Amino acid sequence: MHDGGTNELIKRLQNHELREKMKEDIQYGIPGWDNFIQFAGVEGIFITSVATAKNKEFIGKSLKEIGALKGLEPLEAAFDLLEEENNAVGMVDFYGTESAVTSILKRDEMNACTDGLLSGKPHPRVYGSFPRILGKYVREEKVLSLEEAIYKMTHKAASAMGITNRGLLKKGYYGDITIFNAGTILDKGTFVEPVQYPEGIEYVIVNGQVTVRNGVHTGKRAGQVIRKTELNKLFYSR
Repeated sequence: MHDGGTNELIKRLQNHELREKMKEDIQYGIPGWDNFIQFAGVEGIFITSVATAKNKEFIGKSLKEIGALKGLEPLEAAFDLLEEENNAVGMVDFYGTESAVTSILKRDEMNACTDGLLSGKPHPRVYGSFPRILGKYVREEKVLSLEEAIYKMTHKAASAMGITNRGLLKKGYYGDITIFNAGTILDKGTFVEPVQYPEGIEYVIVNGQVTVRNGVHTGKRAGQVIRKTELNKLFYSR
């Protein structure tokens, strides 16, 4: 339904027959495609951001709750929301088990990352993914050792992406360093109040410049964008 971009999607959302086709595909699934409704349900998908003031009341509410407020079936309410917001709608969904998270963390091929989006009421991972691993899964639950976790956050991640000269404290490498208190580091964000900085990070050094000092941002922006073309060169030059 999104083939051709947002403009084509909006046209399809305005077509009753195509909406019914969307519902059918969601209900029965399409082979090879993820189906968020199947594994999270309309009660487990929550809106985190919208583009206009018109629908801000729905931020933080599930598709089921939005359907009830609008007096519509949840999928119809979701389709209306996407159409009214020109597809600029963020969401989080709840599924899976804690045992699956810990099993994946332990796997050799796993490296730490986040795909959180910074808008509206984002997923708490935007502000706390790495501190959560260090606080919850290293210090409290001992799923990983401190050394394993740091390796998965730094050199392992850089190697997986083909990024050279980063991820190690080594002569000739970029000076990217985070200094934290292993005894106190912890994420603080919740799904209700996700915009909270973590505890325990004292200093951050990016490309040799101090960007956080005593837990306070210095205002310096020393980061660099690593372009896809640069990564391609690294991959294909190996």
